[in-house]
Amino acid sequence: MTSYSKSVLTAIVSLALSSAASSQTELLSQNRFVPHSSTVSANEGQRVGIFVHEKLKASVADAISAGESMDGRVVLFVHGVSVSSVPAFDLPYKDYSWMNFLAENGYDTFSMDHQGYGFSPQPHMDNPCNLSEDARATLSAANELQNCMSSYNSQLTSSQTDWDEIDSVVDYIRELRGVDTVSIIGWSLGGIRSGGYAARHPEKLNKLVLFAPVYQSSGASTPPENFPLAGAPMRLQSHDALINDRWMSNVDCPDQVEPGIADAVWETIMGFDRYGRSWAPPLGVMRVRTGSTWGWNKEFSAKITTPTLIMVGEQDGLLAGGKTLYNDLNGTSNKVLVTMNCATHFALWEASQYKFMQQASLEWLSSAQYRTQNSGVFRVDFGGKTINP
Repeated sequence: MTSYSKSVLTAIVSLALSSAASSQTELLSQNRFVPHSSTVSANEGQRVGIFVHEKLKASVADAISAGESMDGRVVLFVHGVSVSSVPAFDLPYKDYSWMNFLAENGYDTFSMDHQGYGFSPQPHMDNPCNLSEDARATLSAANELQNCMSSYNSQLTSSQTDWDEIDSVVDYIRELRGVDTVSIIGWSLGGIRSGGYAARHPEKLNKLVLFAPVYQSSGASTPPENFPLAGAPMRLQSHDALINDRWMSNVDCPDQVEPGIADAVWETIMGFDRYGRSWAPPLGVMRVRTGSTWGWNKEFSAKITTPTLIMVGEQDGLLAGGKTLYNDLNGTSNKVLVTMNCATHFALWEASQYKFMQQASLEWLSSAQYRTQNSGVFRVDFGGKTINP
């Protein structure tokens, strides 16, 4: 397995973020590898580094150095099923960076890569022989890989390993900034990670924002038998599958997506995939780890006491689950659901709603309110104009 020293990874990260740094001179960026004892079966017990990316204003950094409290102003972003944290939340394209927006408004923002993503460890994912036979057939070296033998034959991660990694990062940030609680913003499968974590560690959370969260009210509460399940540790997602099939095919409004942003998204994703570009040139391919999920259902959502904001796009297949989740959050009366018109699962990259999402999250993080309301169901039109639910 190829290994990367921390100095090499830091150089790669700095290169990948150079365009963002040059246009955001008042913001500081720092990258860390948070120590963690892995609970992933493929490297269980090993001491690994979870990649964490930070953005904050220089003036906030000065205030922290002078001893100013950051209570209520520390946020951790948790990514979804396929896109790692920086392309998702700190996209170096105009003002689409959600991390930049909150940092500019006085927050100390962090994002993390779970194992299997970005610059966190990716055990057995550097070997294309560990792909399924069908996936290997799509690569440029398909002929050479036709009869190769896999070195690992199980799914890679799980809900529990994700919660363990979040806990290590949350505890690290709490100690780093001297705060008792942090807020979490989670996207997509990050709903299972963030919501499931909130149900288990309410004492460590301040506010919770869930964008297009994956949720099944009747889902499993416990791990599957014979865990980890047999299978490949990773799968592939092509440019066409992400950009055209999953994203653009669901766009339904004029001017919903700005020209050029899809290219910026893909290029940033490739900048955080150490092998994806070379495996399928010229566009490259995303490597996505596999895993089992559980423990995020009606039983556990009822345990959440943290003020929770849910935002889901009208053109997102996860909208029904978001509505069910809102009804299942019986442990808190401080909850809001916002349905966004002209928005897909990728609304954080869409001209129609990305500014609304940034503003709504800022209000929620600062006051646990949505447009002065502590709870309720709302709908917004293009650009975030409130209309009837």
